[in-house]
Amino acid sequence: MGLDVIAAEPAAEIDPQHPFLWIDTISGSPLHQWGRRTNRTSFVVRVYACSVLLTYVPMAAAAIAGPLPLLRRDPSLRLPFGYDWNIAFMFLFSFPALVLLTMTDHSVLNSALRRVQREGVLVVDARTAGTLAEKWRARFHRVNSMAYLFAVIAGLGVAAFNYVAYTPADVGYWVATDGHLVLPGYVFLTSIFLFFGLLPVYITRNIAISVFLKDLVDHSELRLLPFHPDRCGGIRPVGELGLRSQYALTVLGLNVISLVAISFLYLRIPPWLDGLIIAAAIGYAFLGPVVFMGPLLPFRAGMLKTKAELMSEVAHRLRIELQRLRTQLPAGELTKDDERLIKRLRKLGSVIDELPVWPFDAGTLKRFVTFYVLPMASAIGYPLVQFVVRKVTQQ
Repeated sequence: MGLDVIAAEPAAEIDPQHPFLWIDTISGSPLHQWGRRTNRTSFVVRVYACSVLLTYVPMAAAAIAGPLPLLRRDPSLRLPFGYDWNIAFMFLFSFPALVLLTMTDHSVLNSALRRVQREGVLVVDARTAGTLAEKWRARFHRVNSMAYLFAVIAGLGVAAFNYVAYTPADVGYWVATDGHLVLPGYVFLTSIFLFFGLLPVYITRNIAISVFLKDLVDHSELRLLPFHPDRCGGIRPVGELGLRSQYALTVLGLNVISLVAISFLYLRIPPWLDGLIIAAAIGYAFLGPVVFMGPLLPFRAGMLKTKAELMSEVAHRLRIELQRLRTQLPAGELTKDDERLIKRLRKLGSVIDELPVWPFDAGTLKRFVTFYVLPMASAIGYPLVQFVVRKVTQQ
């Protein structure tokens, strides 16, 4: 999934010998600052352990110590904690994955920029690089501050929503009994606050990265390489950024599917939740292509511009040669060199015409489609499997 660990970076300076642009996106983000101090060799393990220890472990401990049974179901407790695989999936997989994707977006962005600059595909002069580094360091500081404010608002809002949805006595969820929260319920709401508080941080930073990439393309030069091994003219490292966003959306989509399955199998949910579920499905179908294309559109425009400029240069030279040859036609002064020159120009035009105009190849696109349809396939496949099993057991 491209989860590069975060290494300590130098200040936003440009080395005259290697004028590569490096952007500080972590100023004002406590989560990323903690990531910088985490040991590189144990980064993934430590982040996963901290994510689980903050959420699922306290929830499980509270459920064990709480007044409700872990596995026994009855009319007043339709879904005990031990049967809630939606919460297990959310805090044993989704939340740690989202934390890792958020904490590594900085290093992945700068790693991609370093690669395309090192290969000469993206050219930024030292003065422009320094200006962009200073400008976007200040902007990302403001973006991070706003993101954490949105995080508190979103986390509290979703926690309140879950309190309203799951505390009624007839729902039968393990967080409450007789219309009142029990000990595990308070830990549950705290974990929900953390999960949905992290989402605005991830989303806001991804939007800011897309805007930064547009600014970068506007102030730099793309030099596409027609025969580059990545089959994207050398820009594929940037194309991986959109795929990371789809990973996060797929995880959330699978969580929505598991929530729907749990709710309809075990719980008596209020009718107004059906509308929210439909809205979530529509939102996923719309957001999938948007989050994938968001970071890539600036480079799409830059690649089209570069291709058009190269084609124009070849066409201009070809026009000059054709005009010259027209003046020589009456006298029959055409030579083999003239013929070879025209052939070379035509071949050059064919090579330029084959230049890619998207910063991803077929393999990247296949991975996007796979992860995009996975939640939708799960939504269709689950009731289909249930139907087949029901038919088989009836026979």
